[in-house]
Amino acid sequence: MERGDSRGHPALTDESTSLPNRLHFDTVFGVVFAAGDRGIPVALILVEISDYDSWTSELEPAALTSALADLGILIQSTTRKTDLVARTAEDRFALVLLDCNLAGARLVADRLDVALEEFRRAQGFRTSMGAAVYTRTMESPEDLVAAASSALQAARDAGGNSMEFQRS
Repeated sequence: MERGDSRGHPALTDESTSLPNRLHFDTVFGVVFAAGDRGIPVALILVEISDYDSWTSELEPAALTSALADLGILIQSTTRKTDLVARTAEDRFALVLLDCNLAGARLVADRLDVALEEFRRAQGFRTSMGAAVYTRTMESPEDLVAAASSALQAARDAGGNSMEFQRS
């Protein structure tokens, strides 16, 4: 099955984007997180539509479904086939980057930001991004999610259409 193929198991696939869903993310991320213990760099980028509720309230259901599908394709197009892109909440996407350090995560986030620029303008929404990498002090996948979420909160606080990275 190709990435983005809508034929994935319904329990593991987001209906609107055909991307892996939160259940799929949680299942895979636990395994990928463990790779960090073996010395393989792991990065996590969280992408959030900053004004999701107001944006979606202005769209007809069919237009919203189409826009979300296009957004999923666009986000996925900026990653490698070995990376996991999942829709983990209505307004949030997660990019799990295996064998990727913070410098690599910055490159992916920059590439994604450029790819999203015109789409955001055309659709009328903003995004915030937060990124973090596995460190040996992290004891669980939730610690890496918390680090990326903290960076995401800093990007949100900066007003959207911005990205922040984990502080060392």
